Amino acid sequence: MMAVQDPRVPVLATTSTALAAGTGSGRSRPVSALRGAQVPSTAASASAQRAAPLAMLGLGACAALARRKHRKAGVTSRKATITASMETEPAIEEEDATPVKKTSVLVLGATGTVGRQIVRQLLNAGYSVRCILRNRADRPFSFLVDWGATVVEGSLKRPESLPSALVGIHTVIDCATARPEEDIYDIDWEGKKRLIQCCKQMKIQRYVFCSIKDCDKYQSVPLMQIKYLTEKFLQESKIRYTILRVSGLMQPLISQYAVSVLDDQKVWGDDGSMPGIAYIDSQDVSRMIASAMIKERTVGQTLTVTGPKVWSTNDVIKLCEELSGRDADVNVVSNSQMQLAMSAAGFFDWSVDVAERLRFVEVNQQGSPDSPMLMTEETYQALGLEPSSTRKLEEYIGEYYRRVFKKLTKGKYEPEAGELEKEKAEAEAKLKQALSQDTADELPAGQPAEEEVTVSYQRDVAERLQKFFEDKILTEMEDDKNAWFGWVPLAEVFNGRSAMVGFSLGLFTEWATDVNVAKQIDLVLAIFSPPS
Repeated sequence: MMAVQDPRVPVLATTSTALAAGTGSGRSRPVSALRGAQVPSTAASASAQRAAPLAMLGLGACAALARRKHRKAGVTSRKATITASMETEPAIEEEDATPVKKTSVLVLGATGTVGRQIVRQLLNAGYSVRCILRNRADRPFSFLVDWGATVVEGSLKRPESLPSALVGIHTVIDCATARPEEDIYDIDWEGKKRLIQCCKQMKIQRYVFCSIKDCDKYQSVPLMQIKYLTEKFLQESKIRYTILRVSGLMQPLISQYAVSVLDDQKVWGDDGSMPGIAYIDSQDVSRMIASAMIKERTVGQTLTVTGPKVWSTNDVIKLCEELSGRDADVNVVSNSQMQLAMSAAGFFDWSVDVAERLRFVEVNQQGSPDSPMLMTEETYQALGLEPSSTRKLEEYIGEYYRRVFKKLTKGKYEPEAGELEKEKAEAEAKLKQALSQDTADELPAGQPAEEEVTVSYQRDVAERLQKFFEDKILTEMEDDKNAWFGWVPLAEVFNGRSAMVGFSLGLFTEWATDVNVAKQIDLVLAIFSPPS
């Protein structure tokens, strides 16, 4: 792959041929091409960045002008349309010499299970939180604005939208990942690389990355492999990073098991050979991320966070049966059946995504005998947390059933007297413990110390980065490989689909008019041919 290099703004180069083989567009990219990838190093010094000439403002300036005209027109409704409540560029009011505030945080994946909890915890702690979201009508985000967060439009698939979102940001919390219908290579690999490169150039002081437990041990699973290579890329970037490898979350178990058992629906069990997962509550994960974000001793560290107990699938089903008082209708699926389904799905190009996600069966089946299943005492100490503060699965599912049964018997759920106040006090106490500092918090040897960065510096670099990405987009659009006609991949796809549509339309009209396809072609040629 060509190095991401520009004489105006030097950024991290990605020159490895091994990486280039696995990061192109389309479904033909082999997962094995990502193995053994070499992670590049920094391309230039900070002094070269300061000496780079300023570039012209790109689309961000036009968007800012459009927003000001929009506000003058009196459009103030936050819920009218998705574009009315999302800004295309963050508004920065600081003076040029104002340093970036340590309380300014950008969250990626803010509408996800973990992301929304992070936003809420940080807002409760007094942080200024900005969320970058894709402009999609099916992605609700108004609750983030109601909580007090700032929402800006952007996407990991559009690198030109990233620099402006990073202006005025001290810490980036990255818990975003591709949705099931999206390409994990474009978002979790290419998109994250560009984001890390921008953070490096704009001197983001902390980068907290949410990865997956034991991702380094399952390189045959595409998402696990990409998460691990992203970890390596982040480590080589020399950013002040912290990696949290998260175990399975408790939240999906409600829809997968708790609701199905209560409604007498089928649930899927295994043959008992899988070792199980130490499920963790998303609120606990968010507090651990907040703790890791402020502690110097976590800089450059990779921490594994889990729940307090390992649960197999059958144990979760039994727990739901005990708490609900219902017998589950269990459909046992063996590992051999899952492997067969994975092989069948991998045979067809249109079901490759299904096969890749089924590869997580290998993770559940084999386990990780050489790594601890539970969070270690050293990790708790590094985060400054107590094991007793981590929520248990039986408490989580038990609370769900308690609320459901109360709603069924009384028509609606109403908390007991003092229940909300107690829950709020407990949450505040846990958050206070997570954000507490101690005298033993020291930066590990060999890790870079924090720098003071001004808003004007980040804005200048953001303008040059945006100009670079926009120029690159225009260059790629003008490249011959993007031509709709000729012997290039895009043209082959376009012409092939056009031929299929034309032939299908011909068959339909043949059926509707009793005129065969060959005769229809002759008629079309006769209509558009010049008279002889």
